[in-house]
Amino acid sequence: MYLNNKLGKHQAMSKEKELARHLPQTAPADRKRVREMLERHRAVYLKPSHGTGGYGIYKLSRTLDGYLLQNGTQSRRFKSFDHAYEAFEKSRGRRLYLVQQGIPLLRHHGRPFDLRVMVQRNPQSKWEVTGIVGRVAQPNKVVTNYHNGGQPKPVEELLAPLMSQAEIRRYIHRLHRLGIRVSSHLSGIFPRFRAYGIDIGLDTDLKPWIIEVNTRPDKYIFNALKDQRMFRKMIRYENKVLPKKKVIKK
Repeated sequence: MYLNNKLGKHQAMSKEKELARHLPQTAPADRKRVREMLERHRAVYLKPSHGTGGYGIYKLSRTLDGYLLQNGTQSRRFKSFDHAYEAFEKSRGRRLYLVQQGIPLLRHHGRPFDLRVMVQRNPQSKWEVTGIVGRVAQPNKVVTNYHNGGQPKPVEELLAPLMSQAEIRRYIHRLHRLGIRVSSHLSGIFPRFRAYGIDIGLDTDLKPWIIEVNTRPDKYIFNALKDQRMFRKMIRYENKVLPKKKVIKK
């Protein structure tokens, strides 16, 4: 039994061998786990197990002279891990938090970005990727979410400095396959959802990492793109009334 929250979906995906390769280390946040993961990865994200829009997310990093705790556009430096963690604990209140391995994301003009892959049931009830969009973080922010200031960009524009047009097409096809795999697996556990918004981070080796999966994805970031075709398709699929099965009278 998996709960429909960030940790539950992560645990569900970790049972599928191919998907597990794309999952950053994630666990309930407590002092011991955060310290151990920070020693291993240098930077971690602390995020509410329930929550959307990138609100309440912290980034904790090791620096040459201590620790850096970031939230929104605010940054605080601490000499010791304990002082940094206590500042986070004071801010978190009683909310359940997760600690997640920090991925060294690719950057666009010096700002980190990730991708939102939208997967929906098509009129034939098959999973189909209906759009991919890049989300570029605002200056000094640690999250890329659209409703937290993330700037939508065509994925082709973000990948253009890194690969040829033919390589971009192949890479996007790879992302399509990953999105379909995630949706097919999770739909066996959460069958009532007809769309998934999969947030994927790309590291400096171009490995895609599944940061999290949204079961009620906001499609309106696609409406902010100049090319409206993906958004219009999402609306069609969302509003499509599936044909009823014919009843054969005997």
